[in-house]
Amino acid sequence: MNPLLLYMAKVAVSLAGLYAVYLLFLRNDTIYERNRFFILLSFLASLIFPFIIIETQQPINIQFFGKDLTGITLVAGNGSPAVGNAVLSWSRIILVIYLAGIMITGIRLLAEILSLLFLIAKQKNGTTNIIRLRNHNTSGFSAFGYIFIDAGVIPEEVDEIIKHEQKHLDNRHFFDILFIELIKVFQWFNPFIYLFDRSLREVHEFQADEECLNSGIPIPSYQGLILNQVFRTSVFNASNSFSNPTLIKKRMIMMTKKRSKALANLKILLVIPVLVLLLITFSTCAVKKNSAKVVTVTEVASAEPEPFVVVEEMPFFPGGDSMLLKYIAENTKYPEAAKAKGIQGKVIVRFCVTETGGVNRISVLKGVDAELDAEAIRVISTLPQFKPGKQGGKAVPVWYMVPITFALDGKGNKDIMPAPSTDIMPPPPPPPPPPPPPATSDKEGEGYTIVDQMPQFPGGDQGMLKFISENTRYPKEAKDHNITGKVITRFLVKKDGTVSNASILQGVNPLLDAEAFRVVSSLPAFEKPGIKDGKPVPVWYTVPITFSLK
Repeated sequence: MNPLLLYMAKVAVSLAGLYAVYLLFLRNDTIYERNRFFILLSFLASLIFPFIIIETQQPINIQFFGKDLTGITLVAGNGSPAVGNAVLSWSRIILVIYLAGIMITGIRLLAEILSLLFLIAKQKNGTTNIIRLRNHNTSGFSAFGYIFIDAGVIPEEVDEIIKHEQKHLDNRHFFDILFIELIKVFQWFNPFIYLFDRSLREVHEFQADEECLNSGIPIPSYQGLILNQVFRTSVFNASNSFSNPTLIKKRMIMMTKKRSKALANLKILLVIPVLVLLLITFSTCAVKKNSAKVVTVTEVASAEPEPFVVVEEMPFFPGGDSMLLKYIAENTKYPEAAKAKGIQGKVIVRFCVTETGGVNRISVLKGVDAELDAEAIRVISTLPQFKPGKQGGKAVPVWYMVPITFALDGKGNKDIMPAPSTDIMPPPPPPPPPPPPPATSDKEGEGYTIVDQMPQFPGGDQGMLKFISENTRYPKEAKDHNITGKVITRFLVKKDGTVSNASILQGVNPLLDAEAFRVVSSLPAFEKPGIKDGKPVPVWYTVPITFSLK
């Protein structure tokens, strides 16, 4: 989700929770200064809370393989590949609607403020802050330090209305109104901001009424004054109005209500559990977001037992090593693009023969070119079942390594030569690619998973998604057989920003796996490497690529 939309959604949730406290426990008390303080504090807390995240340490048994980007979807069909088209489209639509709402409410507020300032400039008298209005259908209101009185109000009532509005000015109620109007511009979609707005205006009127009555005005005559003005309505939202008709009934009730005791102030402590719940909710969202990056990878890499390097009985390919070499040679296709460019060399592939004899955890230990590396990955992915290796009489996973040499004769004809069987069998390659907890050295193949500053691709994460999307080609054979799914790739961004150690963490089909591996291997250098303790370090990255058909 767009960061602005996410932030505003959290603000809306905070306002909803805090308004519930006000409505249930504070609204009917006559401690108006406390209620005003609570409402204003609720606005400030709602704006700040979304930025507060409680940091928690991940359990040791969870492996995190670097940064996990938004899934990339390669759609076969007409048009160019898309990066999460549906999600981005809906996100953009919502963002456009939200920004349009901000523009409309913002322009309306600005127009109202300018109208007030124009009215003040036109009507003000240098000797007083009282401004007389004609044909404005209002008994009186206050704003920007001025009191506005309708010229049609009878002289006997003018003094009482002025006294009431002066109480608003003395308590600086106008700044409260202006503050909430600004928040309403950005929270225009949130019904609770309008409920809070009404409650704040209620508190202002109750407070001004109470101070007027305390000055000696009899309650019956004061209530009669209000009723005389009930059919007059305020012109401006950004002001305090004496005769706001929506508040008349509640004002009448509160004038005669028994005063709340001082102990009622302790009710404000009831907000503490709500604040804690909001903090936990926002922090939980952050933890879940990180967990989503971990789960898929953990199921592939850490849920499986660690493969053996040497066992009592090594895996056996049907027909032996010679048949394994023959199978690879007969099923490997020299990429036309690599052939046209004259690219050749030895690709060293490593894979795991599982307890059931299947093949997984395929990676390139030493590559030559993205096209050749991808083809080597593809052909190894198609290997038939082995007889699994055994240790202590029990089938166990075992690492295997196969070098495949791609060579061209002088005429450009292909020659694919798997290395002799002595190269296929142990000693196998160094430890497996899934990294340990954050690395403490910069040895080849190791990398950090959590750093102070993640590597930055030219154009950011969106730039990377765009590059992969535009450069991934849906294999025709996979398209013809309706093969779809998500391939999870991983690679290392080295200290100089270059990409290496690409591998497939979770595959779908050899055709799709090979294409995902090829395009990730072809990523250009990152413009900024990962930084830890002020120094560039290698960092693991994880990118899921989804292949789907229209």
